Amino acid sequence: MFAQVLTRCLQTCASLRAVEKATLMELRKKTGYTFSNCKKALEATDNDIKKAEKWLAEEAKKHGWAKSAQMQGRQTKQGLVAINVDGPFAALAEVNCETDFVARTPEFQKFVEQLVRSCTSHAKKLPSLETAIMKVRLGTKELEKLRIKDGHTVEEARALAVGKLGEQLAVRRALCLRGEAGTTLLAGYCHPQNNGEPKKYPCFGRYGALVAYRDLGDSPLSEEEMEELGRHLCQQVVALNPKSIGLLDDYLLYEKEEEKRMKEMEAKQAEADKKKESEEKPEASQAAEDSTAAPEEQQEEQPPAEEEEEDESRLLFQDYVVNPTIKVGRLVAESRIDIMDFERFACGESTEKNE
Repeated sequence: MFAQVLTRCLQTCASLRAVEKATLMELRKKTGYTFSNCKKALEATDNDIKKAEKWLAEEAKKHGWAKSAQMQGRQTKQGLVAINVDGPFAALAEVNCETDFVARTPEFQKFVEQLVRSCTSHAKKLPSLETAIMKVRLGTKELEKLRIKDGHTVEEARALAVGKLGEQLAVRRALCLRGEAGTTLLAGYCHPQNNGEPKKYPCFGRYGALVAYRDLGDSPLSEEEMEELGRHLCQQVVALNPKSIGLLDDYLLYEKEEEKRMKEMEAKQAEADKKKESEEKPEASQAAEDSTAAPEEQQEEQPPAEEEEEDESRLLFQDYVVNPTIKVGRLVAESRIDIMDFERFACGESTEKNE
């Protein structure tokens, strides 16, 4: 009799241990916390997995805030720039950490994704448009108060991430953008592409750019070509870091003047070639005349004061990175689009307007 009771007891204990192990594995998979912490959570909640998740979240929050306080003053020069585009709404955000190793972890990227999606939701709540584009810049204090999808504030989510990652994290800045529905087109690009899919949002990288543009109504581009053009313009902004768009009328005037200048140079070159042929004549007087004229002609053929185009800060006047044989202004004119606005973030860059 005693042997039967003992056997049943041992079987029951083994069954309980098996259930606990399965629950432990499930909790570990769901939360990503260590086995020891998951075990503590299950012990504290009588193996109730939902209660254990809440227990872990609360403990992680406390631990994260304590750890974050201990890390005050640590430099956070690494991190990611993230972009999210959802129709006429978009957000660009920067989150910093201490090391590049942490910046590449799924846990850090998950937090950055939560933030940039929260900023996109904030963009959707912006008041009615007074202009075609509405932009709002958010600093650390404003960002910390935003709520992510699970109901936590950004600051609470940051504390949780600090507890898991063991590094100080800084929510530095964000831009929320709202365009006019049905008119404004938005494109985003991050470099290097961390998700490997250029058409997928959110995207992450060390650099990021948003471009707002619109079809003037008679563009020859298809919807897919228009979308691709937007990405290429973002690549342009990331690569050459323009400071302003520039006026298309100014560019077209510049283009005419440049064409006129090139024709004049070609005419002078043709005249110089013709005179060079005359040097073969035996007359010394003709040779002397040619030799005295040559230096002046060479000076006249020097390009005028536009030789510093490589430092051009106006987007429309820059060489197009996808096809350097043309300028962005020519591309815009032929595509029949209007570039309305753009924004560029570089991770860790020094900037006053966003601090």
